[in-house]
Amino acid sequence: MSDLASYGSQDALPLAHLFGNVSDDWVAAEIWLGEVADNSRNSSRETLATYRFHLAKLRWYCEQIARLPPSRWTIPDVKAFRDFLSALPVRAISARGARAGDMGYTPFRKQPSPSSQADIMRFARAMFTAFHGTGYLRVNPMILTRTPKPRRLDTSRSIAPDIYDLVLGVMERQRDEGQVAYQRHLRDRFVLVFLRETGLRASELVGASMGAVYALSDPEAGKTYWVVRVDEEDAKGANERSIPLTRVAMDALIAYRLGFGLPALPAPNEVQPIVLSPRTRPLSINARTIKGAADRRFFGAWGSVTTRQGLYKIVKGRITDAAQVLQRDGMHDAATELLKASPHWLRHTFAKATLLHGHSVVDVAAALGHASVDTTMIYTEQGALDQIRAWERRRPGVLAEVDAVPIPAGAG
Repeated sequence: MSDLASYGSQDALPLAHLFGNVSDDWVAAEIWLGEVADNSRNSSRETLATYRFHLAKLRWYCEQIARLPPSRWTIPDVKAFRDFLSALPVRAISARGARAGDMGYTPFRKQPSPSSQADIMRFARAMFTAFHGTGYLRVNPMILTRTPKPRRLDTSRSIAPDIYDLVLGVMERQRDEGQVAYQRHLRDRFVLVFLRETGLRASELVGASMGAVYALSDPEAGKTYWVVRVDEEDAKGANERSIPLTRVAMDALIAYRLGFGLPALPAPNEVQPIVLSPRTRPLSINARTIKGAADRRFFGAWGSVTTRQGLYKIVKGRITDAAQVLQRDGMHDAATELLKASPHWLRHTFAKATLLHGHSVVDVAAALGHASVDTTMIYTEQGALDQIRAWERRRPGVLAEVDAVPIPAGAG
């Protein structure tokens, strides 16, 4: 039997395992994923979707690069996979817009960030642990591999409303009237406002096209609203969703589009990336290369920002400008805190603000793409509040209230 013919077959595997009569590793993996879903208290929809996404990456690597199924991996094979994730070859990155089954499609839309690489390795470790625990594998090739723990959501990382307004105000005062500078100002303002008003992840915004913003009619209200769609390939855990847009968000988008010479409202299926660059890209019309930047601007041949790193640079640049103003005004603590902010802080800012304005946890979870409201509940500190209320019911007056604890004389 050739190496390719025996690839992933059951012949070389031990027979005494709990997966039953499976034909290859991928069938075994599907049985394991079924158990992951069944054993989770929230059906693990987000975890299951993420695991399937990572399984597709692992399978592509095994079939296209390693030519070795997971059941035959050794410790060096684990290291080779980790090295592969840290620097994907060009052929591993999917053609833009390609979907499963299309020519040029792979499960890797772009080079995984360090945190995404860690997520994939944690998935692999969980799979190998399950394979070993069920007797499907005699040894676990990742037994010596350390994988970092997932980062815990830190809800303190948000921008206070007055500081957020200050950032926008500084942008307005520092606005340059030159065309490129003005376009950059409109683009940067759109980015900050859109992240704050939608709760999108940075990767979701840079992965979106202009056509992701579309009109949706509500037959019950008899009105039509603007929403932004997060596609499966851009959403964490492949959790596709649509988010209603506020007037503030839509106004920022319209001003930004007009500044780039585009129609005020996006057209259906408009494929141009949603985050543009004032720089132009190469353009050919009827086999003739358009060289002049002014001509390329006329035809709307704008470049684009399609990486999280590019978006991070935009947000951090504007935040740094505002922090310098705070420093100059003597607000050193506020400036130091603001300098820590990142695009993801605006996601936390959105979550806190929407909950504060009375939106339900379920609605906010849907907007953020949280499959479980348990994740969203972290923003509300509901666990601590439940304990406080239980104490007050059973032992009223025992807990220390902020306004009821006397400060001894001379203290402070």
